[in-house]
Amino acid sequence: MRVIEAALPLPLVRRAREAIVRLGSERLRQSYFTTFWLPRGSVPAHAVEEAVIALWRLAGARRCDGAEWWLGRAYTTDIPVEFHFDEDVKGRRRRHPRLSSVFFFNPVRGGQLAVTDRVPTSQAAMRLETVAPRRNRYAIFAGNLLHGVLDARGRTPRKRVHGARGRLRLTLVVNYWDRRPTCVPTWTESGVYRGLGGRRQSRSG
Repeated sequence: MRVIEAALPLPLVRRAREAIVRLGSERLRQSYFTTFWLPRGSVPAHAVEEAVIALWRLAGARRCDGAEWWLGRAYTTDIPVEFHFDEDVKGRRRRHPRLSSVFFFNPVRGGQLAVTDRVPTSQAAMRLETVAPRRNRYAIFAGNLLHGVLDARGRTPRKRVHGARGRLRLTLVVNYWDRRPTCVPTWTESGVYRGLGGRRQSRSG
């Protein structure tokens, strides 16, 4: 993994986070599965896409066709995703992004990004690296590596952790692709997360 501290200008971090806060609880349970496409050369529609473009430069993925991004919003007492490979979920053939990356907005209890050296053709991981959530920290890794999020105890999530749920872990996940993944809409095409453009949302999803 490559980790960049103080990745973005703080005014941009604040504006992007304020935009996410405006979403309220909209699609909170589906957060990790609500993804958007940003083609190379696009004009950003809101502060989060401004952040995606700024992170794109840092990742060194300028030749990629575009970036797939989503908001990782979860409490570390109840992580909604298992260890996984990033891939073109709806495509006919298994494809992976060139690079995967995670930008952290805030520190939380546990919630480390854990990246292994296991690729789809291998049977087991021999190495694991973790990155703790810290404000304005950005982690980048190869797009075909098995990875996941650790729970509030810093362990592989298997079931809900008892106790106070603590702060919401807030991340911006960006994958850089040589070719657009199947059926991933742009933010404008999607019709969801309208609050990113300036209107506060309150409904759950």
